[in-house]
Amino acid sequence: MNGLSLSKKKTASLRLTCFIASVMFSALISSPAKSAEDRLVGLIPPLKADKPFKLAVTVVHLNDDFYKGIIYGITDEAKRTGVNVVQVSVAGAYGNVREQFAQLEAFKSIGADVAVLAPAAFNGFDPIIKSLKAGGMKVASVGIPVNSKNIDFGVLQDDSYIGKLMADAVCKAAAKPKKVAMIPGPAGAEWVRLRYEGFKAEAQKCATPIAVIDSAFGGGIELQEGLSKASDLMLRNPDVNFIYTPQITLGMGAVQAIRQQHREATVVSSAMVKRAVPMIEEGKMLAVVSEPGILMGRLIVQYAIREMEHKPLPNLLPAGSDGLSYAHYNVPNKVLEKDNVATHPFETYEIAPADWKVPAMQ
Repeated sequence: MNGLSLSKKKTASLRLTCFIASVMFSALISSPAKSAEDRLVGLIPPLKADKPFKLAVTVVHLNDDFYKGIIYGITDEAKRTGVNVVQVSVAGAYGNVREQFAQLEAFKSIGADVAVLAPAAFNGFDPIIKSLKAGGMKVASVGIPVNSKNIDFGVLQDDSYIGKLMADAVCKAAAKPKKVAMIPGPAGAEWVRLRYEGFKAEAQKCATPIAVIDSAFGGGIELQEGLSKASDLMLRNPDVNFIYTPQITLGMGAVQAIRQQHREATVVSSAMVKRAVPMIEEGKMLAVVSEPGILMGRLIVQYAIREMEHKPLPNLLPAGSDGLSYAHYNVPNKVLEKDNVATHPFETYEIAPADWKVPAMQ
């Protein structure tokens, strides 16, 4: 009984921490003056590196603003703090694990001190991470989780919570009854599974019953994928009035399907992009969860400085939290809807400047 009580207290404490962070984020995001003066929006005090070190990063792809935002956040924060970004690599797609293994191996030859990984899959990376660590390299996880106890720290999101936020938006919607067609996303991506399960668990708590129409995990995250899957689901289920997608490109494809079929339906999704603003304003998208990639990139650099200089790493959840075996920080997320999307400061949280160019890639 004592062990169970302690577990409940830890869970309650973690939830309170996420809630407080979300409240702070909401307050900061609604204050343009604060955002302009503090690129880290008060989440961590900024440090400069006492001694320059080399950082290399590999992400899944650069087809959306999320990963571009992470790379921009890392490179811009590195310039401000005296950190050298020596390599930016891209796996190309979810599932391209071999390509990413080779990129991580290459980080050894260029003498990187810190490797930053946004993994192309949840499983399978532990041996290569262990090898990097054996060579004296620090390894950090950014954006999406990886299954390895050898990660030094991570800057991530609570993907279950993102799913919950999307379900909450459907719960609050006026439409009755509520029937949601699910487009789960690519198989093997842990963030996809967590969002899906978080949505379904929260949907069961809704005061207005939500009927969920399942479909299989699989496919990519391209717009055409969202279009075709949403079209098929709506044709087979004429009473669908909501569509869930875990990511915005799939969501925009679902909006196209709704328009083509002249349906009274709306989409909930995650990872805000500017092209989704008119879709929210006209009601084709009910809500989109903000995923602050720029902020993630900046925080990774700040934590890397602290890790390299043996300084405390504040605010990290301990290993074992969220089912991950390494300490990590979950950035706060905000739901963007019709009443707040027009004032959202994209350039602080998600969208790199128009004149910024991705560094030379491998």
